[in-house]
Amino acid sequence: MFRSYRDKLRLKADRAAETDENYGLTISSVWSFIITIVVIAIYFLVYLNWVSLPRGLTVGEEQTNPGRFIAEVAKNNLAVLTSNGPRVGGSYTNEVFTVDFLRRTIEDIIAKANPVHKFELEVQQQNGNMFLNYTVYPQTSIYQGIQNVVVKVTPVGTVEPDNYLMLSSHFDSVPQSPGAGDDGTMTVVMLEILRQVSLGDVPHRHGIVFVFNGLEENTLQGSHAFMAHHRWWENVRAFINMDVAANGGREIMFQAGPKFSFLMEYYRDYVPHPYCTAVAEEIFQAGLVPSETDFYVYAKMGGKPGMDFAHSTWGYLYHTGYDALDTIPLETLQHTGDNVLALVRSLANAPELSEIDRHEGRKAVFFDFLHWFLVYYPDWAGILINSLMAALGLGLLGTSLWIMSNNSSVSFGRMMCQFSVNLGVLLLSIAVGIGFSVLMAVIIHAAGGAMSWFTESWLVFGLYMCPFLICTVLGPLLLIRYYKIDDILLQTRILLFLFAQQLIFIVILIVMTAMSIRSAYIFVIIVIFFNASTIVNMIIRFKNFHWIYIHLIGQIFPVAYYASFSLTLFATFIPMQNRGNAESNPDLIISLFSVIVILLISTFLTPLVAMTRKPFIFFGTIVVFWIITIIVMVTPVGFPFRAETSPQRYYVFHIDRNFYNFNGELRRSDSHFYIHPQDVHTPGYIMDEVPEMERATQLGDECDRELYCGIPFYQNQFHARRNVAWWLPAGKPVLPTPVTLQFVSEDRISPTITRYDFIVTGTDHMSFYVSPILPNKLLEWSFSEKIPHSSYPWNGQDVHFINFVHGIDNSPYPFWVLIEHEGEKSTTEPSFHLNIVAQYMHHEEYRTAEFQQFVDNFPDYAHVVAYPSYLHSRVF
Repeated sequence: MFRSYRDKLRLKADRAAETDENYGLTISSVWSFIITIVVIAIYFLVYLNWVSLPRGLTVGEEQTNPGRFIAEVAKNNLAVLTSNGPRVGGSYTNEVFTVDFLRRTIEDIIAKANPVHKFELEVQQQNGNMFLNYTVYPQTSIYQGIQNVVVKVTPVGTVEPDNYLMLSSHFDSVPQSPGAGDDGTMTVVMLEILRQVSLGDVPHRHGIVFVFNGLEENTLQGSHAFMAHHRWWENVRAFINMDVAANGGREIMFQAGPKFSFLMEYYRDYVPHPYCTAVAEEIFQAGLVPSETDFYVYAKMGGKPGMDFAHSTWGYLYHTGYDALDTIPLETLQHTGDNVLALVRSLANAPELSEIDRHEGRKAVFFDFLHWFLVYYPDWAGILINSLMAALGLGLLGTSLWIMSNNSSVSFGRMMCQFSVNLGVLLLSIAVGIGFSVLMAVIIHAAGGAMSWFTESWLVFGLYMCPFLICTVLGPLLLIRYYKIDDILLQTRILLFLFAQQLIFIVILIVMTAMSIRSAYIFVIIVIFFNASTIVNMIIRFKNFHWIYIHLIGQIFPVAYYASFSLTLFATFIPMQNRGNAESNPDLIISLFSVIVILLISTFLTPLVAMTRKPFIFFGTIVVFWIITIIVMVTPVGFPFRAETSPQRYYVFHIDRNFYNFNGELRRSDSHFYIHPQDVHTPGYIMDEVPEMERATQLGDECDRELYCGIPFYQNQFHARRNVAWWLPAGKPVLPTPVTLQFVSEDRISPTITRYDFIVTGTDHMSFYVSPILPNKLLEWSFSEKIPHSSYPWNGQDVHFINFVHGIDNSPYPFWVLIEHEGEKSTTEPSFHLNIVAQYMHHEEYRTAEFQQFVDNFPDYAHVVAYPSYLHSRVF
């Protein structure tokens, strides 16, 4: 179609002699497909590199690999660690079996250690409290008799070091999960690192403390017990925290510092397989990941610098019964062990730990390039680099427009005018593309097709990337086809689109830099490479066709990096979408991520389509693929969940509720099956598959009648999903350890202040809700020194949530509250509500036949965490 247009692009007669005959020529449509195939090939090569891990070393290879991490030793320890089932805090498996296993294993390591090392092994048993200052649902966390296994390694024959490097992981797991990944993997990695450190014949400059903490899954209590109460913490100068949110793959270093950037220098110089990005750190710290790690305690509460590692890719099995031994490959253990062992050896001799305060600086920008090497620089350098590249890009843009205006024998103003037109069309194309992708997400969600990409992740490309591609191809194509001009040649007009795109990236870069967002490096990469190709093209004065090759070569490395970035992004966030907010639209999140990725990968390539002779062939191919994807989405292929590989998650509680009047009389008692929502399909998919769901209803006005709906929530954040939660009547559950609330005394401190004393006994996981009845106020209590701010209010009343867990110590727990009254208190006036909640997390054997039948009726693709729970509600 461009042949006639080419003729119109012949320069005027007075310039004909100066014009090359190739000006205005188009290229074959085949090139659009060749470029697409090359991009796809780069993506798959990056994927192969992404999944390639070092071979796991076996016990038989240890003699020929002295000092190396031995993956098979770690795997053998993992087999023992997971052999007795889930390690729930307070259970026999966690408090006795696992603690004994760790103690025996460490004692065996010590017995075979090189005599140049000195060891101290302790089992810390601790009581304490902490406050988690969450915005909507803050909570006070109480622990009693929880256990940490801690061991310190120092040199023999020298003065005890004053500075320690600490390694930490947790050995407990969630209910009904073997916890091979979370966090069994990191626990056995630490054991093998301890063994390799112990075998070394050269002592380290600093002490090394290994903290195997026994309660992370319940509000990070194990790490707090060590940080707040153990004497060794005072000498810890830096730490390495290791956790897991997936099974297998690489461990990502996703938090560092804060403000101690020398840690990244050691990571850069010593870690053999780097995998990290500041984007992950900023996403995690922005609260976009629905979890927290012990890094929060050590860094934010304890004020010590550290690094946070986690397996995070394809976390479908995380916190499920499928998180088992056979899902953890030797290669993953070897990769993590190689990296962390090298880092430990370097930091244990780092002079910075001796003068840690002198090395406090700023945050850093860091990312690995295809796991080959690490790029790291302080954030001040990032501001400088971003600013220089943006300024250089703007300078090159202006100079290039001047060169192209000379080449075309038109004024600079004329070229700027055409550039503005192209920029407007490109901005419109991008805006429509984003809107199209978002509209697709809204329509699919409204039609009940949400999360069709959950298992078949390739559907993301067709559903959300193709709409963006359709718009960004169509905009330049329509402008070139229908807005024809005689004085500026076709290839020059395509170049104007590329420079318009560069300007958009430069503006984004400037804005992100001004907002102190370190993730701006994502955009500086593409700006740098386009600047480089522009410089080369300026040298050859944008000679026809030659500039295309230079431009395409300049896109190879950005496309490769963004392919790796997209793998990390989608492999991390797609599996999270069934354990988050059931009231959100997960397709909207994935569509926005898709737009970001395809914007970075494609927008320097799509304008080239308008230069091909039959561009609508390529455009039509994209449209056809988009339509095919929609068709596939509504087939069984698009069903989100699969048994054992990508299950749907359910929390089902068999609840027993008992409500008492002010005079102590029972006013209401009932039992239900309560279904806590985890994704947008809860409980839609099971309504027709589970017969009992015919009797299920939503909570309705129950949340107005009873404090926090009268539901024994495991965490107060569960209250946020009350509008989409379901329940149905059921017989009473069997509770192995009854909850007993003893009202000890009511003491009048003054005419307006009353103290209430209680003693509670029960299971290892309990919670207390304290809600003063207006106009009374909660003045003091025994749970913490200060009264924190209220959680989400109920009927205008403050609600204070206390989470309580006991480990090895199951003795009765005494507590008191001090209530301030507006005037002298009458004996007939209630002062506050007190709810006692108990969760029987590791008591599946006490399920009633009715409850077991209900759980058994769930489809095979559903992973159901099901256990009894109890609520005791009083008014005092």
